[in-house]
Amino acid sequence: MFEPGAGWQGGHPNQDYGFDQYPEAHNGPYSNNNFSPDPTPHLANYSSEADTGPSGMDLLKQAAINDRLTELQSRLADEKEIIPGMISTGTVTLVYSPPGAGKTVWMLGSLFAAIKAGRIKGSDVIYFNEDDGSRGMIQKGVMGSQHSINMITLSESKVPGLRTRADALRLMYRMAETGEAKDKIVTIDTLKKFGGVLAKAEMKEVLDVFRAFATAGGTVICLGHCNKHRTLDGRLVFEGVGDLKSDVDNMFGLDPLNDKFALHQELLVINEKDRNQISFEGGFRYRQTGQLTDYKESVGSVEFLTTDDIDDLKKKMKGQVNVGKALAKYEDEFIFLQSNLANGISMCQSDLMSLLSDDELNPNSCTRKMLRNCIDLLKGHHLELTRRGAHGKKFYRWINS
Repeated sequence: MFEPGAGWQGGHPNQDYGFDQYPEAHNGPYSNNNFSPDPTPHLANYSSEADTGPSGMDLLKQAAINDRLTELQSRLADEKEIIPGMISTGTVTLVYSPPGAGKTVWMLGSLFAAIKAGRIKGSDVIYFNEDDGSRGMIQKGVMGSQHSINMITLSESKVPGLRTRADALRLMYRMAETGEAKDKIVTIDTLKKFGGVLAKAEMKEVLDVFRAFATAGGTVICLGHCNKHRTLDGRLVFEGVGDLKSDVDNMFGLDPLNDKFALHQELLVINEKDRNQISFEGGFRYRQTGQLTDYKESVGSVEFLTTDDIDDLKKKMKGQVNVGKALAKYEDEFIFLQSNLANGISMCQSDLMSLLSDDELNPNSCTRKMLRNCIDLLKGHHLELTRRGAHGKKFYRWINS
């Protein structure tokens, strides 16, 4: 069964996951008696009993959407934007970032902004906060309540049938079946608390519930983490199975470009998958929590970046990626430049190359070719280039950026 700290052992979301431990809930709103669909049968369970009912083709025709096109088109017409150009209702979206980048700040700030703008109702938002301690839970609970958001932490739930992630998934499936999911927005913070993101079978079961919820007119936004280490070209790597990308409608990475000591954090949105015809390109900025800014102010400061800001961020990100490449491929050359250009020294390229023949200054036997490659990667970030004289001779100065 799905218990805290244990994986889903397979089966359909409406299957019994230990609900008998709450006998008082059997006839309540969360009782198993109110879940109509049967567990998905295994192929081995099919029998000739099906021959006595409608033919297979008749059942397929009944399941076809042909007679429901008007209803489905109406649902599509009702689609609303939660985050303009990025996340709309009726979808399953995965947003991931490195730990501490501020994805919860971004998520809460974006939801509050959507509520204030009248795009969504706070009472339609269900926020599962499963990634916080008591202090953070209370802090976010107060903020969510001020916007009428339903803030839920399962370990603190007093509802007998809503204490585990299996209970929550079963309830979401029920809402999809009864039509209650329409216009509701469920935020999962974070996805790994609802299932093993590295376990294909387990995550498929979870995403099946999310898909049913979205198909019924609801919206699911999942927050996730990325790996500690980036790819060699500096890209974020989502922490989870690759199948997740194919099972969601939208998938975005939030790439932080400033360290934790900067006044503002800037997040460049990396578009991994977008069902919109015009793919979203953008970014966000917020004031980081610190001595001068509390958490509520951070959340309230979340804002879209302008086109010019985005262009600057892309250049900044490219510079950071190039520094990463330089450290990965040319570490000795990186150290050579850093040490020989210390204390603000400015040196022309030819003089730098001449230092390669000095064993004391070049103990790691850096070559001219490798040094040139490293210089090319660091120009504009750690290396400031100026040209002097009538012929534009190159001079470099080391800067700590």
